[in-house]
Amino acid sequence: MKPFLILSLCLMLTAAKAQLTLSGTITDKNNEPLIGANIYLQDTYDGATAALDGTFRFETYEQGKQVLVASFMGYETLELELHLTEDQILNLELTEAFNAMEAVTISAGAFEASDKKKVTVLKSLDIATTAGATADITGALNTLPGTQTVGESGRLFVRGGTANETRVFVDGMEAAGYYDARASNMPTRSRFSPFLFKGTFFSTGGYSAEYGQAMSSALILNTLDVAPQSKLELSFMSLGVDAGLTKVAEDKSMYLKACYINLAPYNELISQRVSWDHSPESWDTNFAYKQKLSNGGHVKALMTGSGGHSAFTRPTVTTPSGEEEIDLRNTNLFATTHASLPVGEEDALFVGISGSYNVNDLHYNGVNINTPTVHGHAKARYTAQFGAKTSLNSGVELSYQQFHETVEVDSFDMAKDFAAYVPAAYSELDHYVSERLMVRAGLRYSHHSLLQTQSLSPRLSVAYKLTELAQVSLASGVFRQAPEWTYLKHSQKLEEEQATHYILNFQRAEGQQIFRSEVYLKSYDQLITFEDVSNPHSIKNSGKGYAYGLDLFWRDRGGIENLDYWVSYSWMKSERKYLDFEDWASPGFASAHNLSAVIKRFFPAIRSQMGITYSFTSGRPYENPNLDGFMESKTPAYHDLSFNIAYLPTPNVILYASATNLLGADQVFSYQYGPQRDELGRYPEEAVRLPAKRFIFIGCFITLGAAENQLEKI
Repeated sequence: MKPFLILSLCLMLTAAKAQLTLSGTITDKNNEPLIGANIYLQDTYDGATAALDGTFRFETYEQGKQVLVASFMGYETLELELHLTEDQILNLELTEAFNAMEAVTISAGAFEASDKKKVTVLKSLDIATTAGATADITGALNTLPGTQTVGESGRLFVRGGTANETRVFVDGMEAAGYYDARASNMPTRSRFSPFLFKGTFFSTGGYSAEYGQAMSSALILNTLDVAPQSKLELSFMSLGVDAGLTKVAEDKSMYLKACYINLAPYNELISQRVSWDHSPESWDTNFAYKQKLSNGGHVKALMTGSGGHSAFTRPTVTTPSGEEEIDLRNTNLFATTHASLPVGEEDALFVGISGSYNVNDLHYNGVNINTPTVHGHAKARYTAQFGAKTSLNSGVELSYQQFHETVEVDSFDMAKDFAAYVPAAYSELDHYVSERLMVRAGLRYSHHSLLQTQSLSPRLSVAYKLTELAQVSLASGVFRQAPEWTYLKHSQKLEEEQATHYILNFQRAEGQQIFRSEVYLKSYDQLITFEDVSNPHSIKNSGKGYAYGLDLFWRDRGGIENLDYWVSYSWMKSERKYLDFEDWASPGFASAHNLSAVIKRFFPAIRSQMGITYSFTSGRPYENPNLDGFMESKTPAYHDLSFNIAYLPTPNVILYASATNLLGADQVFSYQYGPQRDELGRYPEEAVRLPAKRFIFIGCFITLGAAENQLEKI
């Protein structure tokens, strides 16, 4: 009797709890049915799977407040709160889930060389293996569109900007003194070896609000992480010797390198256009420390030191004596360290500091000029993540520059100096409206203590993904920097110079192939002008300028087996009314057409690689006082065909050889004129050329203790 009463009670309760029906459709935003989507009540077994037309139907005894869950792979899960009292018909729409790996990225003005990026324009190793670059970071970047070949300088000239308009950062910290010291019309090189870095970010404009004091370009070099294994590297070169030691212990590694270069034997073998009293001689050392932290962060430090000496005499029409006697000594020290720390699950904190000391001691035709400079940079950056689609990058920084110059002529001494602090703050928001649309908006504030100026510089970038392979990007912003020390040492009653960028970029990447096209407009304001540079009252910020053009880039790393090649082309129109220019004119470093073609062929069977680089630059303007007009003459077009070859005779030895200007082209970069007319009433003329017609390099590189395949290094 008792079991019968219990059963009757259960039947009565079940009858009292009525069965409800939930039905409807589930689609995406385009009203396409999501076949197989799961729809169910949270914390129950009641649910259904969507049919071919996206419809679903299921019954439940649940009542009152409930949560309906709808999920489908590749879409964001929908949770809908319901109050169940009767049957319901629902029309559900799911939003495509955000996938950061597939999302659009800002590509306007940006070239990234990183082994970890899905789409890369140049890998880090390309810097070392590009023919004609001679393992120089700047040399490799000069094969990219947007740069101009200024062979007598060796520096980066970007989109109508001077070399001074590009700033270099190592791990986000300023690296002042990036180039080594050379006399005028002698090409310089980067002080840093490309093998110190895992990645390179080169922006030809429109870059992040994080970086300031650069009107044209930012070059960001990111150092290697903790090394995988200990090893000893030895290099025997036609120019000198090099040794590096890497020591690994658990989650940290140390790297120490020393190098000595002496071009005296080389200059004896290769015909030179100058008479070397002391062939270029230099030394440099590097020390790097990296450590992974238990919380997922890391600490890095890099210290470099270098010194050099060169002295030569060369004939010239620019001096009364008919020659130049130049003796240059240089010492440079650089150090940077930073810590990158996770905060919570998604945020990150970066704290870093860098400093450099550089002194040039120049003796020029009896005039002695000693120039020590000190630079310092400190930065704190916090990156906050707000879900998968939004992040905020904010930071504060302080830059310091101290300059001193002493000029000695016979018994007369003259000294000039100044010091400047530049505090700055910035904030930049990245927001993905969808996987296809991204917006980046930033604002930078800075104050210059010497000039007593304050400025706000807005930056804006937008990227839209047209297809799975193609995207377009827009970038615009205001970029400012203080005048060069050449002018600040005479007058501090100046303002910051300014450039405004407008960039439109198209990029298509498929597998190992990438095509980029970019049009741009750059407007200059408040450029330096003067009548007499030594007269402080004549130096003003009344100059203007512009540059606009088209950049094209194509690279194929997989279309033809064992062949890697890229082609870049730039067309540019640039004029300025600045310095002591009489009228608007193209500056002497600006060329209308620049073309580079780089080819690398791998031969796995014989463990070798061969490379060829062809570079072309149309004639550059120069001022010829023997002709009417201003800056209307043009140099001959520049041609260079360079070659390199690398061979791996054993697993730990690389033999390498390279040569520039194989065809022996007469490379003229400009013309100089004497200060007085000759007997024919003309100003005497001379061409500006390199000290030698070509540069040849041979080296043997040995690695001991490393297990990796050294073939990958070539």
